[in-house]
Amino acid sequence: MIALIQNELMKIFGKKASWIYLIIIVMAVLIAGIVYLKLSGDSNPNWRQDTQAEIGMLQNQLQSATEEEKIYIQNQMDQTQEFLDKDINPTAKTNWHFMNDVVIGVSSLVTLFVVIVGSANVAAEFSDGTIKQLLIRPHKRWNILLSKYIAVIIYALLLAATLIVSGYIIGLILFGSGDFNTKIFEVTLEGRKEAVVGTQFFLKMLYYLPSLLVIMTIGFMLSTLFKSQALAVGIGIFVLFFSSTLCGIILLLSDKYVWAEFLIFPHLDLTVYALQEKILEDITMPISLSILAVYYAIFMIVTFFFFQKRDISI
Repeated sequence: MIALIQNELMKIFGKKASWIYLIIIVMAVLIAGIVYLKLSGDSNPNWRQDTQAEIGMLQNQLQSATEEEKIYIQNQMDQTQEFLDKDINPTAKTNWHFMNDVVIGVSSLVTLFVVIVGSANVAAEFSDGTIKQLLIRPHKRWNILLSKYIAVIIYALLLAATLIVSGYIIGLILFGSGDFNTKIFEVTLEGRKEAVVGTQFFLKMLYYLPSLLVIMTIGFMLSTLFKSQALAVGIGIFVLFFSSTLCGIILLLSDKYVWAEFLIFPHLDLTVYALQEKILEDITMPISLSILAVYYAIFMIVTFFFFQKRDISI
């Protein structure tokens, strides 16, 4: 099995595109860091005095405001006062702020590239006409397919590791080393949540990995279902980009139909649980993981069953 996995990894890294994807991730992080640096401005060491001055200005506005305006201004005052009460610098910008605010967003590129590689992994063997040479070897079909799947997982983890390492190094160069335990406020649907910036980033990455695995598995399944590499990759990318749209639609349907809660799309982005405990009234992290586990098992069964029974005639 190890020899098969090594062979599949050689196939993946034998393609220029696999190396280009790694370079694109690093470049995307660098560009995002430069933009973030330009837009965010410098950290203000006198933020306490400026925050107190802002509260004073809001208090003056409150005196002459209408009743409707008073509600809005009071909310602003309360939120601004929280920065002082919790000792959170709203202007702080370090490598950890950059990773939590920006680098985590670049993870969508990792998902895209993994879907492309996973969707093309088996379909490319049919498109290139090499599937017969692959299956005449003295290995069972499921061993060959499993080695391909594991190789894609390893490549996916390499992309994720490249994202984290490049994000940390570029953030260090552009923003300097910050305290891992710096407190921040995260904006959620339920209001603002106090969090530790470093912990929050790794929590999001941890919750991102199950979603990455499931989406990668969908792409890999498509690769075994279609002989056309272009069709497999195209459908895989379509599922990836429209999953968020379908998620929004399904969340609306869930108010009327209980079955909508058990569709896969609302559970593909687990990073929301780093911000809030529920995505729906009764859907928590363990439930989402359980639903994903069921779909994952179905995808794997379909993938291996179909590959075992498939006619390999070209």
